[in-house]
Amino acid sequence: MADHQHTQTRPEFTWLFLATPKHHPDSTPIVMRIDADSETAARAALPGWILIFAAKIRTESPYTFTWTDANRASLWSIMGGEISLPLEARND
Repeated sequence: MADHQHTQTRPEFTWLFLATPKHHPDSTPIVMRIDADSETAARAALPGWILIFAAKIRTESPYTFTWTDANRASLWSIMGGEISLPLEARND
């Protein structure tokens, strides 16, 4: 029997950057999101932009929520996973 291998791969992280176009460096930054295995790969995929690192999010995280606060020039992100209690702490 032939060995079955999964050929689809998903990048390990979602990278967030504050970005301005290289040809308009004085413009207001925007948030850029890109999936890549490393920060170097993420930056290489956005060659026309000046990038400032903002966040690194695991793609397998079951819960992510990101938002910006323009008044404070802030980028916020919440990441979560499955919460499990030890058997002795459960009230089943």
